[in-house]
Amino acid sequence: MIEKYKKYSPLVLRTAIAIVFLWFGFSQLKNPDSWVRMMPMYIQSIIPLSVRDLIYLNGTFEIVFATLLLLGLYTRFVSFLLSLHLLHIITILGYGAVAARDFSLAIATFVIFLNGADEFCLDRYRKKKEHKEKASAES
Repeated sequence: MIEKYKKYSPLVLRTAIAIVFLWFGFSQLKNPDSWVRMMPMYIQSIIPLSVRDLIYLNGTFEIVFATLLLLGLYTRFVSFLLSLHLLHIITILGYGAVAARDFSLAIATFVIFLNGADEFCLDRYRKKKEHKEKASAES
């Protein structure tokens, strides 16, 4: 009986991961000061922006890419970047409970990359549309 719902598992995973990134992204935009202490000094020293600006950029990145992931646009590329982003965050925060959580989220995000676009992704719709247009042009 549960087998008929199996096709929804990629959608559920993609949505859940997108929600996590959206929450953190909006949290950074809403209250950047609570995130300033997490910005590593080496990043601050090589980027000519204020720490608050870096937090805003990071929050915006997470919101934009989480939205793309949620919609299923550029699914493989987006999930790969987000998984690398999380792995980098782990190197910043170091070992501990938060790193264990982030590592699991990075692996789940990487699984989305490995699976590619599921049947509910707009990537699939876009690909079908491109194939139809190509077939029409060839006729």
